[in-house]
Amino acid sequence: METTATYSLEECINHIGLGKYQWRLITILGFCSMADAVEMMLLAILGPAITCYWPDVTKIQMAALTTGVFAGMMVGAFTFGIIADKYGRRRVIVLSAVLNTLFGVFTAVAPSYYWILIARILVGFALSGASQGSTLMLEYLPSATRATLIIVVELFWSLGSIFEYVLGMIIVPLYGWRVLTILSALPISIVAVCMYFVPESPRYFVASGRPEKAEHILKAIALTNKRSLPPGKLQDVHAQEECGSLKNLFHVNYKRTSFLLSFMWMTVAMSYYGLILINTSIMTLLDDAHHSIGNTSTIKPNECKMLTTEDYQSLIFTTFGEMLGIPLLLLLLSKFGRRVVCCINFSCASFCFLSFLFISHTKPWVINAITFSARMFISSQFSLMYLYTMEVYPTVIRAIAVGCASSMSRIGAMITPFLAQVLIKHTFSGTIAIYAITTVMAAICAVLLPIETRGRELKQATSDRANSSTVPVDTTVDPWAAAVDNLASLMHINGSVINEGYQPLIQDNLSDEELS
Repeated sequence: METTATYSLEECINHIGLGKYQWRLITILGFCSMADAVEMMLLAILGPAITCYWPDVTKIQMAALTTGVFAGMMVGAFTFGIIADKYGRRRVIVLSAVLNTLFGVFTAVAPSYYWILIARILVGFALSGASQGSTLMLEYLPSATRATLIIVVELFWSLGSIFEYVLGMIIVPLYGWRVLTILSALPISIVAVCMYFVPESPRYFVASGRPEKAEHILKAIALTNKRSLPPGKLQDVHAQEECGSLKNLFHVNYKRTSFLLSFMWMTVAMSYYGLILINTSIMTLLDDAHHSIGNTSTIKPNECKMLTTEDYQSLIFTTFGEMLGIPLLLLLLSKFGRRVVCCINFSCASFCFLSFLFISHTKPWVINAITFSARMFISSQFSLMYLYTMEVYPTVIRAIAVGCASSMSRIGAMITPFLAQVLIKHTFSGTIAIYAITTVMAAICAVLLPIETRGRELKQATSDRANSSTVPVDTTVDPWAAAVDNLASLMHINGSVINEGYQPLIQDNLSDEELS
């Protein structure tokens, strides 16, 4: 009896290759990342501006404003992650863009600090859905160029940051922070319109049991790229009951990974946003006459100090460090696996933080140089965290994994304002030490990650092991890894159900030949 040839999604997307369809998608979703950055970088400008607009607002209240945004993002990322796995990535991005525009305008017309606090919490909630743009883009890219393009697209984030700083430098002195807030909310509204031209992910349709819709989209991609589909029929590998299932993040194949990534995400966000806020905090601590960090005890909690043109130029300069982090990351990934590069980035960032302890009586350009280097490594790590998280988890829980990872990162981001805007006024060395120690701990976590995703195809379901380019080569368990597994087991709910019939994936210590 003749059997019909079949092909997997990975084989189909690789066969179609990179073409006009993907470049259009990259442009639209890259602009989504740029609009996301515009809203986030607004935080660095809004703090000093509101402090001068309402002199009664304290440093604690300003830190709470930043923390409120990240609290909203923490809840929103988790919520939108579940929705994206159950109902599609595209719907989440559109909903996020529309809500973010509305709440952004609400911020601009807020009559008091407390209304602004509510508005920014809502902005954070809405903005968290934009991260699903990376998930959608990843699922359209062929494996040969997937990692490179996901990382290069992060340049849009840096461009968005620079755009916001330039906009703030021009708008705030002339028209005030309210006009800047309205203008900052407009780019994300354009994303909602552009998403009309972006279909849903075919991987999502297959995972949710609708392969015919996936095949229709794949035909459209092939037609646009002037290619054909592989011979045969699309293989229907789905696990609809697993789509958006939170408990599968603690499946035996992924529980140690989930536990370690949680801390790494918290640290990378705390460090990234901490660097931005530390930079502006140091500007207020600098003695204008001697260009050195003055006596912090003389700084009033509600002292008004608007960002100057020189301050904006400093922020723009250090943001270029993020752009330099992209080629650095690509170079490292061409030589090493994901876990090793994670360890390198966190370790170098820790060294940069320690360097801040030796700048008490130096010129501002030295501060900018250290911040430049630190942002280069941390931004590089942030990009790699997104890439690794999307690669290591299967399609059925990829969106919720990214959402939960984003939620964990917001915990770190919620902590950082009280470190970089409040504690730093009282103990500069103690604040810097906290950042240095946590980044070192994150580097250790990177070494303990059990799965190397370099050269590994995207999985569809939690138990999917077919056609993997990686093989188990080492069944030994490191004592540190065993300890992490025990801790992760405390978070493992109803393990007897979700682990039944599955064996753990052991993909450690693979050679470059096996990963290529």
